[in-house]
Amino acid sequence: MRYLIAETSWKMVSLAKAVSDCGTLVTHCEAGDAIEDFHKIGEHDLVALDASQLLRGTSLCRLRALHPHTPIVLIARDPVPEQIAAWLMAGADTVIDEAAALPEMIAQIDCVARRAQGIARPLLECGPLTFDLEARRAHLGDVTLSLSPKLYEILEYLVLRPGRLASREALLSHVYGFENEPAPRVFDVYMCNLRSHLSGIAGTVRIATVRGAGYRLDVQDPSRSNNPLAA
Repeated sequence: MRYLIAETSWKMVSLAKAVSDCGTLVTHCEAGDAIEDFHKIGEHDLVALDASQLLRGTSLCRLRALHPHTPIVLIARDPVPEQIAAWLMAGADTVIDEAAALPEMIAQIDCVARRAQGIARPLLECGPLTFDLEARRAHLGDVTLSLSPKLYEILEYLVLRPGRLASREALLSHVYGFENEPAPRVFDVYMCNLRSHLSGIAGTVRIATVRGAGYRLDVQDPSRSNNPLAA
C-alpha cells in the first residue's frame, strides 16, 4: 500500500518514517498547503495529516471530494469529543491523539486502510496464495515467495484489485510515487520476473496483459473449473 503523509510537524515526520520503516510506501508531502495537490494527482490508499492543517486552509471536504473512497486520518493534539465528531462529519475516517505511541498509531492507520479495501484482517487469500499484509509476504502453501520489495508492491496492488484493470501508469505511480520512474524496459523485466514466480499456479492465478490498457489479475476458482454444472 501507499500512504500520503503531510510531514508538517515532528510528530508527522516521525510517523512517516515509522510507516516507511515498516515497509509501507509513503508519499512525503513537506508543505501542508500542497497536500490537496498531492492527493489530486496521485492515487493513495490513505491520507494522514495533522489536524492543525485544517486551520491553514486544508479542507476535509475537498480532500474527500477528490477521492471519495480514500480514507483520511487526522492526527490531533488533545482532541475533544465535540471536535472529533465535527471532523468525522466533515470527512475524516478516524482521529488519533498525537500522544499515542507510534506502534499504536500505525496499527490504527493500517486497519483503516485495510478495511477501506474490504479486508478485515491482515491475512488475505487469493486462490492458492496467502498474503500477510502486515509482514509484507506472499506465501504459496508453506513456501514464502522470494519477492523483491518492488515485485511485492506490484503483486499486492493487483491482489487488492482482482479482476480490475490496472494501467501501467497506475502501477508505476504506486511503486515509485513522485520519484523518478525506471525505463520502460525495467518495468517489463519486473512483470516478467513476477510472472515467473507465479508460473507454477498460472492455471489458478495469472497476470493478464490487456494490450494498450494495462494488466489484470485473473483468479480462477478451481471448484468451478472442475464442476461440469458450473456456469
